[in-house]
Parts: sequence; C-alpha cells; structure tokens
Amino acid sequence: MQWNPEALLDRLGGDEELARQMAALFVDECPNMLDDVRRAVAGGSADDIRRVAHAFKGSVANFVADGPAAIALALEHAGRDERLADAPALLARLEGAVAELIPELRIYGRGDLCAS
Repeated sequence: MQWNPEALLDRLGGDEELARQMAALFVDECPNMLDDVRRAVAGGSADDIRRVAHAFKGSVANFVADGPAAIALALEHAGRDERLADAPALLARLEGAVAELIPELRIYGRGDLCAS
C-alpha cells in the first residue's frame, strides 16, 4: 500500500487545505469506524458486516485504492456472500493495514513537511 497525496490532490483540484482536512478527519474518525467493523464482525450479522465494511471502504478509498480499501472490499463481499468465517481474518488484516496508513495521514493532516 502506498499513500499518495498527489492522487488525492488531483481529485480535489489541487486543494491542499481540503486534502489535509480530509486526512485529519479520517484520522479522528477511523477508530470509531473500526469499532463499528469490530462490532459487526463480533455480532455475526452478514448484513451489518457488509454495510460497515462498505462505509469504511468508501472513507479509506479517498486515500488509497489498495491496502485497507481492498481489504474492506473483501470484507464487504464476505458479508454480502454470508462468508462469516472469513470476517475475523479480514478484520485483522484491515486493522494492520490501517495501522500502517494512519501515521502517514496524521503527519499529512498536520501539515508536517517531512513524513519520516
């Protein structure tokens, strides 16, 4: 997975302030969205898994098309297809991918010049 701020900026017509605000908002809201995914997986409702994974995918896809967005899509499909046994492993993968992305988005959202 590679976070590419230029791709986001292109989609936003070069509006860097908006891009930074979106990154900061995602960083703030991500824990709640992941909690929703965790609750859906723990609850075992295929429809709930599909719904919350779809919402998470839509949010994270603003920043990356692969990694967490692809995993959220797989989780969404698992819910749609009622493959509940796949959900815990997909959730674990999603949490790992998000853990890699969040520090980069946090730095970008703050406007720090260097991500290292």
